[in-house]
Amino acid sequence: MQDVDIAKETTAPAKGPRRTHAQRSTETRQKLCEAALQLLSELGYERVTTALIAQRAAVSKGAQTHHFPTKADVLAAAFEHLLAGWKERRAHFLQEQGGTSTLDTALRYLWREVFSRPDYIAAVELMLAARHDLQLRDKLQVQLATWTVARDDMFRRATGLDGDLEKTSTFLSLNYCVLRGMAIYDGINERSDNGPVLELWISMAKSHIQSEARL
Repeated sequence: MQDVDIAKETTAPAKGPRRTHAQRSTETRQKLCEAALQLLSELGYERVTTALIAQRAAVSKGAQTHHFPTKADVLAAAFEHLLAGWKERRAHFLQEQGGTSTLDTALRYLWREVFSRPDYIAAVELMLAARHDLQLRDKLQVQLATWTVARDDMFRRATGLDGDLEKTSTFLSLNYCVLRGMAIYDGINERSDNGPVLELWISMAKSHIQSEARL
C-alpha cells in the first residue's frame, strides 16, 4: 500500500506557480477588452452594455465595475487594446521586411492584418460613437494622437515614400479612406469579394506614386 501511495505522489501533476494579483488583474482586463471588441463587431455600439461585456468575458459584474466603472472606460480600454495588437503586428511586419517594403506588400499587409479583420469594425463603431459621446471621444483622441503619427511613419519608412510630406499625407489619407470603405462594405455584404478591389487599388496607388516620382 505504501508503494502505491508513493506512485500516486510521483505521478501527480505539479502545480504551476500561483498567479500574482497583478497578473490576475491584467488577465481580467484583457478578457473584458476582447469581449467588448467582439460585441462591438457583432452588435454595434448602441446594443453593447457593460453587463453583456462582463457576461461574454465570464467575469463578474463587480469585477468589471472595479476595473472599468463606465461603458466609456471599458470601450476606451478595448480600443487601446486593439491599437496595441496593431502595433505588435506592425513591428512583426517591419522585422520580417527588414525595415523596408514595397508599396503593394505594405498595402496587402494593412488589409490583411488591420482592415479586413472583424475587430476593425469594432474600431469603426467606436469612432462613430465618439461623435456624440464626449467622454469616449476625449479618451480616443488621446490614444489616436500618437497612434496615427506612428502608423504613417511606418508606412513611409516601409515603402520609401519620403518625398513631399504634404503630398504623401494626402495620399495616405486617400489610402486609408479606400481601405476603410472596403472594410465597411465587407461588414454589410457577407458575399463581397474585396480581393479584386484591393488589387485594383494597389495598381492605381503604384501608378500614382510613379507619376509623382517623375515630376
